[in-house]
Amino acid sequence: MDQVIGVAPSGSLGSGYNVAAFQRAMSLGPDFVGQDAGSTDMGPYYHGTGTPFLPRATYKHDLAIMLRAARAANIPLVIGSALTSGCNTALATAIDIIRELAREHGLSFRMATIQAELEKADLKRRVAAATAPLDALGPDEPLSPGLIDRCGPIVAQMGVEPFIKALDAGAEVIVAGRACDDAIFAALPVLRGYDPGLALHCGKILECAGLSAIPYDLGEPMVGCLRRDHFVVEPGNAAHRCTTVSVAGHSLYERGDFELQPGPGGVNDLSQASFEQVDARSVRVRGSRFVPDRVYKVKLEGAEPLGFRSIVMVGIRDPIMIRALDGLLADTAERAEQRFGMAAGGMRLRFRAYGRDAVMGPLEPERAPPREIGLMIEALAPSQEQATAVAMYVRGHLQHAHYDGILTTAGNMAYPFSPFGIPVGPAYRFAVYHLLPLADPCEIFPMALEEVRN
Repeated sequence: MDQVIGVAPSGSLGSGYNVAAFQRAMSLGPDFVGQDAGSTDMGPYYHGTGTPFLPRATYKHDLAIMLRAARAANIPLVIGSALTSGCNTALATAIDIIRELAREHGLSFRMATIQAELEKADLKRRVAAATAPLDALGPDEPLSPGLIDRCGPIVAQMGVEPFIKALDAGAEVIVAGRACDDAIFAALPVLRGYDPGLALHCGKILECAGLSAIPYDLGEPMVGCLRRDHFVVEPGNAAHRCTTVSVAGHSLYERGDFELQPGPGGVNDLSQASFEQVDARSVRVRGSRFVPDRVYKVKLEGAEPLGFRSIVMVGIRDPIMIRALDGLLADTAERAEQRFGMAAGGMRLRFRAYGRDAVMGPLEPERAPPREIGLMIEALAPSQEQATAVAMYVRGHLQHAHYDGILTTAGNMAYPFSPFGIPVGPAYRFAVYHLLPLADPCEIFPMALEEVRN
């Protein structure tokens, strides 16, 4: 049958996955194994510092299983967004792990590595040469030389083309920097002439593996079978199942528009997509259509430092204090400003009242007073010492603050541990989230080929 089968072992490299289900998926005769190894989901710290989200040993554990399986089956292993941000230092860690595994397990293969981090001088040149400011996907500040310099590593999210180039060069293992999640899984099918809209939609389902099945589990493998006018997905775990609702639901995952999925070089249009239950465990999808942009663009990602963060976590069970909390927090913030000159000194203070409105803030619809609150005091300052000083000062004031109806002068807050003040370290925010036009989809993604020998 004319088809391409792909296997996604896990939705998050390093978090572990069901090995028995992966082995069952491999028994179906896949044409490739794909693994998404990064994201912006972990927050800006990992992009700002270039450090991986998880310990090296966890990545090695997961990679060892899929690398050996892919080589035994003589099919490509395609890894994207290695590791977390996909910058050059994180990519180098992933490459080092692959080489180490090859030595330990006696494996030989052709490996392609694809960089996604831009040299800052080159990015400045491209921004200066652009006929208009680069489109921003959220940030208010235009991309400028100053902003570029303030950020840590800046990466671009590659599409299918750099992966296709590597596969076309005979790569048996691909380790790539930051990549659009679905491109990791769509590249081989597109290389073989399959419809890019279907390939990208199938890749969207595979990239989070078992989240498209019932019961949903990021650590459960997923199998996608792409044919000329449709694709079929099913879980690797025989006890799990895909339904039209679970697959259609994940098709809406991380979307601003339920019909359109923007990505490198265009938009995947799902307005005509249909979802059909094939059997108890699998779903057939038709009708996805890729619409190329007039100008090929890729998303840039970069994070700038804000200073250093310290926190104090306390529990509040006093109903009188809970009723008075908003006024107390406002008064405490005013006192911190007087004590430290917060605004002039580049310091910030934030409170998160877990159990009341820490998640939704002013949008929280349930306003009934809770019985207890976990209050997080968060201070941001140019130095770690300043941040801890602010957080501890605020804690001390709240501990002994007066409020209407107070029955005790102390003991109104409980501490889960000592020391109270926790220095969290450097804090970052995403500042580069802009679209960069390219003449060639591969021009900023240099590829290197290496013959790995055990």
